[in-house]
Amino acid sequence: MKKIGLFGGTFDPIHTGHLIIAQAVFENTDLDMVIFIPSASPPHKSTDVMFSAEQRFRMISLAIEGNPHFEISDIEMNRKGPSYTIDTIHDIKEAMKPDSDLSFIVGRDNLYEICTWKDPYAIVEECRILVADRPGVETGEIPDWLGKKVEPVKAPLIEISSSDIRSRIREGKSIRYLVPDPVADVIEKEYRIERKKWDEN
Repeated sequence: MKKIGLFGGTFDPIHTGHLIIAQAVFENTDLDMVIFIPSASPPHKSTDVMFSAEQRFRMISLAIEGNPHFEISDIEMNRKGPSYTIDTIHDIKEAMKPDSDLSFIVGRDNLYEICTWKDPYAIVEECRILVADRPGVETGEIPDWLGKKVEPVKAPLIEISSSDIRSRIREGKSIRYLVPDPVADVIEKEYRIERKKWDEN
């Protein structure tokens, strides 16, 4: 049975912390592969996305290049409307072999949001939830129906966030070492073009 971890998110942009979490989860569980799934139209962040779906997909591809255990899926980019986790899980299960076993990877900060997602009970019925700790996130109380499917995973606490990176970009500060070098190259080149367009308007 092939065990696959689904790592969904906006990845706006992907950063070193995402990669460290993915690698730690891979190494500390029985997963055979981690699939990054960027949201094309995230329902919770529709007004706060800096980079287009195509840009985010390309940056993730560059970030994971060379890691044989990481892959990327465009499944949510090809779906119209908001990107709901339960729909993605169903679509991937349908596309995968019957003997594939799915897990969903989240940071502890997102664990407490699952209850607000579409069909949260169905999500935990379809896959186990692998939870990596995030800096500054306190361990809170979670409902029994969710806790039974949660498996904590030890991961380094890296205090990097996409929102902080977006702020640094807007302020003209360096993002080197916060994101992989190929991602920094893309952002610094393309954001400069975008900023020029904004300045001309």
